[in-house]
Amino acid sequence: MWVLGFATMLMMATAAVLATGQAMVRNLALQSSVDRSALAGADVLVGVVPGIPCDHVSWLLENEGFSVVSCELNSASLRVVGQASFAGVRWSAKARAGVGEGGQ
Repeated sequence: MWVLGFATMLMMATAAVLATGQAMVRNLALQSSVDRSALAGADVLVGVVPGIPCDHVSWLLENEGFSVVSCELNSASLRVVGQASFAGVRWSAKARAGVGEGGQ
């Protein structure tokens, strides 16, 4: 009987470790995607690429499986907040890109 209990506890611990690992990978993917989308939006903002900055941000995040919480523009930068979910839990990541102080 104790072998069955031990095996059950071992399987539960393994499932918890796997779920935590998947959530961590999802979080890293979200942050990478938000960073890339902010850079893509900033390219549009400064005129390197034609288009509307927040449209590029939305397109990139949604194609990578995430959602846009906000996309805020000012004259020299872009702030992006993206959201992910895993196992019913939602979280967000932020990024900013644009021309820095004294930039071209």
